[in-house]
Amino acid sequence: MLGLDDIVQRHRVLICAGSGGVGKTTTAASLAVRAALQGRRTMVMTIDPAKRLANALGVTALGGVAAAVTADGIPRGMLSAMMLDQKGAWDQLVERHAPSPEIRDRILANRFYQHLSQSFAGSQEYMAIEQLCELHDHGAYDLIVVDTPPTRHALDFLEAPRRIADFLDRGVVKWFVKPYFSASWATMRFVNRTVGFLFRRLEEATGISALMEVSEFFTSMSGLFQGFEPRVRRVYALLRSPETAFVLVASPEEQVLREAEYFCRKVEELHMPLRGVVFNRVHRELAAPRQRLSTEEVKRVLAHALGAALPAARLAENFTRYEALGRGDGLRLEAFRRQLGRDTVVAEVPNFNSDVHSMAGLQAMHPFLFAA
Repeated sequence: MLGLDDIVQRHRVLICAGSGGVGKTTTAASLAVRAALQGRRTMVMTIDPAKRLANALGVTALGGVAAAVTADGIPRGMLSAMMLDQKGAWDQLVERHAPSPEIRDRILANRFYQHLSQSFAGSQEYMAIEQLCELHDHGAYDLIVVDTPPTRHALDFLEAPRRIADFLDRGVVKWFVKPYFSASWATMRFVNRTVGFLFRRLEEATGISALMEVSEFFTSMSGLFQGFEPRVRRVYALLRSPETAFVLVASPEEQVLREAEYFCRKVEELHMPLRGVVFNRVHRELAAPRQRLSTEEVKRVLAHALGAALPAARLAENFTRYEALGRGDGLRLEAFRRQLGRDTVVAEVPNFNSDVHSMAGLQAMHPFLFAA
């Protein structure tokens, strides 16, 4: 059966997905370090603003430009890291696809665009995929590992391109770019009092001359909108490509596993390749089922070993609680495994004594991620 090592070696894109707070960033970094140690030119890209990736890799700061990781043991030039600059990525998209320098400058200076590029729903997720496509097409890396956005539902990452494309295809956007939309404020109020009221309130709240700014934005962007659908098709072609592998990161908590189950069903519906699952922060039961001892039996064993009743009682209580926690984790993960395909690789990483914040910590995960 294949393992995570095979997935790392056989693909050009690894996308680490999952709920927030399950260790996606740490897992993505650890996978990237493994690939670099094997001699693959690797880029790890994060969209996590907490900058934990920079700390773990020993990089002082991450931005929209690739930063070389020069930690001990990593072959020179084999590992780079970057963090998505959402606003910068939108600006680069405009610069690449604007029909002319004049239209490019007009869009970049538009205050409605400046607000939209930073706060539009799905914008961060979509730009992450745009950035991924650019890195992939550039060909400078053998492997690109993506740490998906810290959203509650990992599917936001997969649905963002279609969501934005659907928005741009709606009648309201097409209506915005009609020639008569450059009419005066009075004409707009006459045509639609409700929209006029909304624009006045928007002006009061933001200080932006909404009608003029929005009209100019959509008019200037119309050329980019026309080419948006082919880019969305290109994005989904990469996500479904044999070169791409999704690695789901989850923890044993019941709520997290419910979201993970939904994610597995959805990627199957979308025909996207779920190749591996990493169960992170797992508590493992120390005793085999036939060797389980009651709390009183544990107390007697410890009291005999330690020669004191009080610490033995406390240790026994702690041990029993940990065993119960490990037993619960094991049962939930076993039930989850039964829903996975036979070819899906599964790895379990135990709950470490402390969070991973160093290169040594990332490599300490390898025996568990890449166990034979």
